[in-house]
Amino acid sequence: MYKKSHRIQSIDILRGLTVALMIFVNNIAGVTGVPAWLAHAPVGYDAMYLADIVFSLFLFWVGMSVPLAIEGQHRKGVKDLDILAHILKRTVSLLFIGVLMVNIDSLSSEKSGIDSNLWAFLMYVGVIASWRVYGKEKTHIGKWVGVIVHYSGIALLVYLVLIFRTSDGGWLTPQWWGILGLIGWAYLVTAVCYLFFRNNFTHLILLFIGLIAYHAIYSGFPGLKSYAGWFALNSYGGHATLSFAGMMATLVMLKYRTSINKFFKIWGFSGLFFFVMAFLSRPIWGIQKDGASPSWVWLSIAIGLWLLILVWFLVEKRGYTSWALVFKPAGTDTFFAYLLQSSYYNLFWLLGLSYPVWLNHSIGGFIRSLIVSILLIQLTGLLARKGIRLKL
Repeated sequence: MYKKSHRIQSIDILRGLTVALMIFVNNIAGVTGVPAWLAHAPVGYDAMYLADIVFSLFLFWVGMSVPLAIEGQHRKGVKDLDILAHILKRTVSLLFIGVLMVNIDSLSSEKSGIDSNLWAFLMYVGVIASWRVYGKEKTHIGKWVGVIVHYSGIALLVYLVLIFRTSDGGWLTPQWWGILGLIGWAYLVTAVCYLFFRNNFTHLILLFIGLIAYHAIYSGFPGLKSYAGWFALNSYGGHATLSFAGMMATLVMLKYRTSINKFFKIWGFSGLFFFVMAFLSRPIWGIQKDGASPSWVWLSIAIGLWLLILVWFLVEKRGYTSWALVFKPAGTDTFFAYLLQSSYYNLFWLLGLSYPVWLNHSIGGFIRSLIVSILLIQLTGLLARKGIRLKL
């Protein structure tokens, strides 16, 4: 399996499941008459609901992919400086898109001269066009079309940024970095650490412990949060810890790849350790996604490791993969799926559409959210087969 594609099906499937779950909980957010645990726990509430695990799992899977991606570049003969340049480029891309997304609600239609839903939809079109993979078309005309689409997307984004105004006449600001931006910071820390210390497992373990300690110290001194802002200090701690944990899980697998029982034991006992740590520290910080409390981070690592064991056993050891085919597009074209579901909402509202009452309540809303999620994932796969894929 490794020799053929160097991709690990379990990671793609887990990532696809997580994105599918993210789309589902976003769809069901406005549905009434469904269990509260399907949504996010209230701010400041000491609990983890279903939606609260999505982001942490995504960070974990991002970290798992880092060693595989970088080693794949090394096999192609790519130099470390070029890999570092790619890491920085990818981080800046995620930060930029994240800032665009978090400013949607701040846009003033009156000051900007454009409907906020239209601005958001065009922004997603611009992002998809700008980051679409191009240059691999089979025909000369196709290559030129790809270039034109790419630079048209960039021009569209520049235009949208220039006309953006808030109600007080302000411009785009990183109020917070957005989901993609937070992923970008965590990815940066994890990927750079792996790139420079990949040949020393002990150093990576020490860096991991350092991140955990830093996050605990940061969380214990509220005064430090006043310096977070642009520097995303919390992302360097809690979110980076989650991605780093995913990276370490992959390294354990690669180190003991010939003995599945060995790395299963390491994953399992590590999960137990973080689970116990989460609940021992719960009286101090509480299990809260908002603010990325250490207890939430550690519990998320435990869930990620145990879910990894389950899916790995089913897929890699037993060969059961057909059950996950429906999620595959979201696992291999993750960011595209994420952007499609976001643009879908804005287009839906822009057209003045709405669901019947029975599709916004109870079982009807649940089924509608499930169907929409599956359709968006399948649309991702369809567009990918047509040559529309993103490279961030």
